[in-house]
Amino acid sequence: MTHTSTSAAPRRTVTRPGVTRPGVRMVAIAAAAVLALTGCQAASDDADTTETGAAPVSVLLDWSPNPDHVALYTAQHTGAYGDAGVDVTFMTPANTADAAREVSLGRADLAISYEPDTLIAAEQGLDVISVAALIPTSLTSLIARTESGITTAADLEGRTVGLSGLASQQPTLDFIAREAGVDPGSISTPNVQQSLNQALLTDQVDAIFGAFRNIEGVELTAQGDVVVLPATELGVPDYAELVIIANPTRLADDADYAERVRHFLAGTAEGQAAALRDRQVAIDALTPETQGSYDPDILEMMIDATLELLPEDDFGRQSDEDWAAYARWMYQNGLLETEVDGAAATTNDYLPGAGD
Repeated sequence: MTHTSTSAAPRRTVTRPGVTRPGVRMVAIAAAAVLALTGCQAASDDADTTETGAAPVSVLLDWSPNPDHVALYTAQHTGAYGDAGVDVTFMTPANTADAAREVSLGRADLAISYEPDTLIAAEQGLDVISVAALIPTSLTSLIARTESGITTAADLEGRTVGLSGLASQQPTLDFIAREAGVDPGSISTPNVQQSLNQALLTDQVDAIFGAFRNIEGVELTAQGDVVVLPATELGVPDYAELVIIANPTRLADDADYAERVRHFLAGTAEGQAAALRDRQVAIDALTPETQGSYDPDILEMMIDATLELLPEDDFGRQSDEDWAAYARWMYQNGLLETEVDGAAATTNDYLPGAGD
């Protein structure tokens, strides 16, 4: 199939100092994303199959196409989705926090989100459940330019740290600050959305939090002297950074939807396996999707860093115990206001081989 994307969508990219993005571009991005969502919903509602006989599946990404999506785009590139019987449309978000709401409302069949934000969505009563781990380990990092003098979390007192707007980021940074003996209230945290690198490189902020070590960390390190501090080295327990979320009510009540989710996950599993078998296939899959976003050599470095994090078997499998433990940690440390059953926020029932 032909991949449908929002051509003006924001990307994980470094903008050189002195270069600004016009506000009108952000308006266009939002409008295009709304149109993409509306069009995708219409396709899911009005057609059981496409002209090729495959079942349509709409997937809202967490960000513009990047190496975190290597399994997705390799599956698209190699035809694994078609072989699994699904015709997949990927959409880029107008806001990084859109995923749970859009899936809960049925405006996207699936979305790429994050374990902490899926648990926050569950606390808020949104109708979402994680059906697979796309990146099964934490990537979130605190990144600062070496010249800033920030080498540990203890150096954040009175500093400005840019965030990208996810619900989990502020309370996680507050936890990290407290653990380091820093008053969280002394840290200014502007929401720079998807302009994390730009904000850092143009000295709008002293550091950024929410950047990924395998994406921004690789890119910024290749460009200059930066300090990359993974959240797991700052006291945060490990968790699945990227997860695939679905609507549990639709899974229970709509057999066609449940089957499409199963087939999508089967295709994604094969995409991951193909990428792990041959990195060049992954590079060929992501290069056109990220055109203009990354230097080709740096893109390859990002892909290699990402592939190292992926399991060679058991694609997407999640641990009820780990999700329950992480939810308890979130509650105990102020990331959740009420206790959430983490095990109920995840399922392996739709993964390849489930029930065999």
